[in-house]
Amino acid sequence: MRFLPFVFVLGASTLWGQMNSLSLDSCLHWARLNYPIYRQSELFKAQMMTNVQGIKEAWLPKLNVSLQGTYQSEVVQFNIPGFTTNFPHDSYLGSLALEQMLFDGGISKRQSQLEALNTDIEIQKNKVEIYRIVDRVNQIYMSILLAKANISMLELLQDNLMKRSVSVAASVTNGLMLQTQLDEIEVEMLKTRQQLIEAKENLNGLCASLSILTGKTIASTTEFLETPAGGNTLLMNNMRPEATLLLMQEGFLSEKYKLATNLAMPKLYVNVVGNYGRPGPNFINQDLRFFGSGSLAFKWNISNLYGLNREKQRLEISRKVLNIQRDQLNQNVETSLATHAAQLNTMDQVLQLDDAIVRKKSEIAAVAANQLENGKITATVYLLQLNDEMAARLNRKVHEIKRINAWSNYNITLGLVNF
Repeated sequence: MRFLPFVFVLGASTLWGQMNSLSLDSCLHWARLNYPIYRQSELFKAQMMTNVQGIKEAWLPKLNVSLQGTYQSEVVQFNIPGFTTNFPHDSYLGSLALEQMLFDGGISKRQSQLEALNTDIEIQKNKVEIYRIVDRVNQIYMSILLAKANISMLELLQDNLMKRSVSVAASVTNGLMLQTQLDEIEVEMLKTRQQLIEAKENLNGLCASLSILTGKTIASTTEFLETPAGGNTLLMNNMRPEATLLLMQEGFLSEKYKLATNLAMPKLYVNVVGNYGRPGPNFINQDLRFFGSGSLAFKWNISNLYGLNREKQRLEISRKVLNIQRDQLNQNVETSLATHAAQLNTMDQVLQLDDAIVRKKSEIAAVAANQLENGKITATVYLLQLNDEMAARLNRKVHEIKRINAWSNYNITLGLVNF
């Protein structure tokens, strides 16, 4: 049974092999779809449809059925010459009442609109929550780029040490160098191998974390494109999901005030009642029979008008609160943009100097390698020069990735449209 994990890993690797590279934008898109609360949006829509259906039911005819039997110890009696009353003590009444609303002041329509707006707001809140995963994915992606750059530098260093050890070994064999010179290089090779093991394990861990967030099997051998979030164009407009949420909440407040106005409007109903029993409106007739009535009702709770001014004041206060939240959001965005823009400018200047530093360090390391082969310097001195060159190359790569990260953070701060 021990071969099953190997088969699973091999199958997963084969499937993933169809995708040779991926970008940060694709990872962000997958992470959004894989985020558990993303699935809440459809539930919000289903709940809205149920609530709207309940609101529409207010327009359905209201039917009331009642059955009643009564026994009275006393009944009306009076004597008129030539006519004697003898009313029974028992009476029966069965009725079916129908009430149909003709005009509700626009309440049901406004309530349906509010349900739709409220659902949109809940979905937008979901988007705000999901957007928080962008920073996590971006950080992991940039860490992967740094890890792969570190591995590339270590492999290059290992290759250089391997080549140098061959030439030094020949010199040792010919008695031109001491064995200690070769030992120093071999020790450095062992240290480099250790660092490679740690770097590769770190990369595997980062890829595993990214796989969990995206729901995709991402291997460490995959090529990670060095493109910032949102593409190679700096965004210009604030498209933060929080900004959209504030606009939607402001619209909801306006609709809610309109509902208060609708509630203050009069309502019109038609009522039809069918009865069977005795006595009826004509109490003289004590026979069991059908009788009925119809009416047109006009209802207006005028006291609802008293609260309209208060509702308007609540609306204005709520709008001021939203404006304060909007100002705070804009201030936070502008502050972050200034920081990221400064980082971009800094990295542009630093990278220009990096090119000159790498070029000089490479020339120095090349001279040191030649001197080592000619026995003019020790292996220790050469290794110092070689490590300086590798550090310069790695440093340049780190600055390049920092520039990509600053670009990504700039776009993320403004809000990714296609996230």
